[in-house]
Parts: sequence; structure tokens; C-alpha cells
Amino acid sequence: MVDGVLMAEHQTALIPLDDAVVRGDGVFEGLRLYGRVPRTIEAHLDRMERSADRVGLAFPRDVLRSEVAELAAAASQPNCGLRVILTRGGHRVLREEPLLPEAPVGWAVLPVPHRISPLLVASKTLSYAANMQAARLAAGSGADTALLIDADTNGVLECPVASFVWVEGEQLVAPPLATGILDSITRRLINEVTPLSIRERSVEDLAAAEGALVISTVVESRIVREVTGVASYDVLGRRVTEIAAALAEACAAAGPDAVREVPV
Repeated sequence: MVDGVLMAEHQTALIPLDDAVVRGDGVFEGLRLYGRVPRTIEAHLDRMERSADRVGLAFPRDVLRSEVAELAAAASQPNCGLRVILTRGGHRVLREEPLLPEAPVGWAVLPVPHRISPLLVASKTLSYAANMQAARLAAGSGADTALLIDADTNGVLECPVASFVWVEGEQLVAPPLATGILDSITRRLINEVTPLSIRERSVEDLAAAEGALVISTVVESRIVREVTGVASYDVLGRRVTEIAAALAEACAAAGPDAVREVPV
């Protein structure tokens, strides 16, 4: 869908060549449909509006909500991803996207040093070149995704298009939002499944963890089998498997309303 016009399958969509394409100047959100119903759409629109406000972009919330509902109803797959893009020129692009296949043996993540731009802290903008480069480096090493770590401190941050959490004893742990990572909607949901402890940790500290998960709206969760060069985990460990199962139930049950706030 481009600017409210629904495109037929295989129809070529003409996207205006504005600064969203030329300079990556715009914002986006990734949603997931369950039976053609978008999960936690209001929370996603809230975050998208915050991103737009941070980069000085007018945000047509009601229009986008209506277009998401229209595209969701017309989606070729009842369970799929849905990307919503708002460009600097004010153009709206919505796209149905397939879900990733399951990964029964768990994911390997490659630590990649990164610096978050202070101008874009907590913003989900189209300036994702660094994230995509990290993902390519991970794929080139044989890993499933990257784990971004602070280039100065080795502190754990997030994955290129997902959040990262780990288990210490019985406790599920995540890095603080103050590091500049994105305020993950799925991180909020997982906090409703089990209390989330917020702690700063270096990537080396993950060697002492009992397990880890990559979480996002689209993948829900993937149990981590390895942090390359740091740790290996039992993908059938009791605590990570029960958290993953509980999160899957919470995601399927979550309606369009916003979820509660999560500790920062």
C-alpha cells in the first residue's frame, strides 16, 4: 500500500524519490498479524510517533491506523509481518512480509562493536545501514544475527532488528534503555510473563548466563545456542524454554491495545 492505495500482488509500486530513499530520512515500525489482527498496534503507533517527533516529522496517526487495518484485512497470509514506513516527504508505505522459519537448534549471535548516534537514541528511523552491516557480518561468520555491543565498554546493547535478553539464575535480564537501545514492545510483553531485571553487563559477562533469547515483534523469540567466542547455552534449558513458551502465548493473546510500561 502506497499513500492509501492498495497494490495488487506483483503490481509495481512507484515510490517518490524523496529523502527517505536518498538519505534514509524517515521512520518505520514492524508489526505482526495474528489471524489478520495486528498485535499491540497502539503501542507500535505510540513508538512510531515518538520516533517521528524526535526527527521532526508530522505523524498522521489516525490515517496510519486505518491503513494498517485495511492492509491487514487484505493480507495474503493471515499470520505475517507488516512494515509501516513514513518518509520525510510524508509518504506512507505499508508492506506485508513473510515470517522467518523456525530455528529448532537455536540461534548463534556474533558480537559486533557499535556506537548509537546520540541524535537518534530510541528512534526507529530508516537510517539502518549500520544495523544491516552488522547482520551481514554475522551471516558471513555463520551466525544467525549480530549482538551489538558498545564499542567503548563492550556493554550488551541489542540485535540489529531485535532485542536481547538473558537468564541469570531464575532471573530474566535486559540492558537499560539508557544505553540508547530501542524501547522494545516485545520486551514489555515479556515483562508481563516474568519480571524483567535491568542490569548493565559486558558481553564477557554473558559467559556466566544460563541462557539467552533474541526477541522481537516478528520473531517473538529465538533461543540462543551460542554467543560467538563467549558462551554456549543449552537450547533445551528449563528456564529459557518456559520463558519462550510463555512469551508465545502472551504474543498470541495480545490484542491491539497498548501494553504496560517496562522497567528502564
